[in-house]
Amino acid sequence: YSFCTLLAKGVLGGTTLQMHAVRALLVALLFPLHAWAATITLRVTTGSDWLAGSSYTFTPTVHSSSASCTATSISNPSASDVNNVTASCSFAAADISQVRIPNMGTDAWQVVKMELQINGAWMLLWAVNLSPPNLETWIDDDSSAPDHATGIWEMLPLRMFITTRSFTSAGSGATYTPSFISTSSATCAGTSIAAPAQGASYWSVAGCWALSTLARVEITAPSSDSWEVQKASIDRGGGTLEQWVATNQAPPSLTPIIDDDDLTEYKKAVLQAPNIKVRIVTAATPASADCIYTFAPKFISKTSVVCDGSVVVAPGLGSSILSLGVCSFPPEDLERVEISQQGNDGWDISELYVEVASVEQQWWAINESPPARSTVVDGDGATRHLKAIFAIFFTPAPATPAPATPAPPTAQPTLSPATPAPSTPAPSTPAP
Repeated sequence: YSFCTLLAKGVLGGTTLQMHAVRALLVALLFPLHAWAATITLRVTTGSDWLAGSSYTFTPTVHSSSASCTATSISNPSASDVNNVTASCSFAAADISQVRIPNMGTDAWQVVKMELQINGAWMLLWAVNLSPPNLETWIDDDSSAPDHATGIWEMLPLRMFITTRSFTSAGSGATYTPSFISTSSATCAGTSIAAPAQGASYWSVAGCWALSTLARVEITAPSSDSWEVQKASIDRGGGTLEQWVATNQAPPSLTPIIDDDDLTEYKKAVLQAPNIKVRIVTAATPASADCIYTFAPKFISKTSVVCDGSVVVAPGLGSSILSLGVCSFPPEDLERVEISQQGNDGWDISELYVEVASVEQQWWAINESPPARSTVVDGDGATRHLKAIFAIFFTPAPATPAPATPAPPTAQPTLSPATPAPSTPAPSTPAP
């Protein structure tokens, strides 16, 4: 608007009324033309089912909250086919609210994945014509399935990515439905995960409210069958997954078990975002580093508030391990990290890092004297090894001597030719 004002003044230099008229014309002409330059790219994957292909031509439409545009068509999609389509729109890819593909006849088209490209990354969209939403949908005019008449995809704001452990007991024959809970205690059911298999990954998504208001995710055990989760992460957007912590267990865990057995802490996994993030690197060579014990780091604030970090189970050689905490104080107030020994087996820690403002800081083991970057947690009788204590420790830079400033020269007397003193006549002595 300011640019058009300056341009209007430069073009006319006339009356205020004329300047306003030209400015309005420039705003109307320049900015819509500029917006039409936005190219949106979609990637559509056809299923492998024998009915997955179609002999029809399908034309996706792309919608924002206030405008729409038409993408290039897909003709006769075949099974397991991947098609990239583009649309020139008056809005950016990040402003998309929906992608729609109407049916084109009695032939069915199975779409198993719809992706949107944003800043070079492919983002999954969810078929919301189904309830609950799904990655896969059919596009068909089958009157018995009205939810297939038009495929409708959205980028749902609440997305959790869960990986099952690969252990024998990790899988489950039950169906689990995560609940997304807001800061105001509103509950939104996520898409269900049926019979999670060992070593497999699943999405659970919901579109009830914005990610910024998400407080926690709860997963309740529906039967006597247990589900062992290896990792649960929230999609922050742009391909960034943030690992969350199961705070229902004490100490917290990054690998929760969901089970309806007698152990209360397993009946419901309560997953929350960590605000304290510590990364521990174990030594690669010493045999004592391969520890079989479970360690529970403590995060201690400058005001002596103690917060449990997630447990570290049997750290191995040359590993980089996270311990995360959901604490009442910010990382800027973290004063030290303490890790106590849990048996005679030693754990060699070569490095420890604390993330502050998205930047990792390497901390020092102050249980060593002098402080060192590495230490051992061991019950060997060496007092300094019974508890590793890490703190931020800045080595003072060696004092640099200031450049010598030459002293001002000492004033020397000016040597000049000697001037004879005026002769003083001796007092006259009267003759005797």
